[in-house]
Amino acid sequence: MSEENEKDTTIIETREKAGKRVDPILKYLDVENTEVDKNVIREKFIDIWEYENGDNLSEEEQHMSLIACFIYNAHNVMDEANIRIDKARASITSALSKWTEPSRTKLIEEEKASENPFKTFVKNHQPQVDDSYTWRHFLLEHKKADEKQWVYKMKKCWFAEFFIRFGRVDYIQTACEFDKIPWENRKEYVDLKLTNLFANLGTLCQFDYKPKKE
Repeated sequence: MSEENEKDTTIIETREKAGKRVDPILKYLDVENTEVDKNVIREKFIDIWEYENGDNLSEEEQHMSLIACFIYNAHNVMDEANIRIDKARASITSALSKWTEPSRTKLIEEEKASENPFKTFVKNHQPQVDDSYTWRHFLLEHKKADEKQWVYKMKKCWFAEFFIRFGRVDYIQTACEFDKIPWENRKEYVDLKLTNLFANLGTLCQFDYKPKKE
């Protein structure tokens, strides 16, 4: 095989490797009464992933980049197809929810079976928040965490910075909807008051969880 052919093969393999990262999310993307070309989203995802040098990022940043690049390119393709942003946002959030569902199911079952589902939710979810929203990228601070209330504040947002950098601040709200997925599946025993100023180019995001009132 010539050097040029080897180079072409390497490029193809690298791009395919990047595409396989988003495939598990893309398979759940469905827009009601509208056909969306997932192959176009996949190709555009690969382009941005390579632009971001995704394969050389830390594991933590790869995870965030996977989510952000999917949101960004899914929105762009749906925008080109004249799909309203609220409809696109709902479809994207639904796909992300289904993609992350296996990791939540067991925890939710454990919470519902416990004497205090809210307290168990805090115990289960706080380590996930600490792992996902690290100090470096989110300036995360827990204000309170007990069986009556869990409040944490972020003074920085990696996702907001990503979408601002690409000139689409209107996509920040979709990342916020992604962050709300753990609550969406627990509405019967958890209430959430979310203050998200990043979507309006502010400098604060606060999650305030409380037990659902009877």
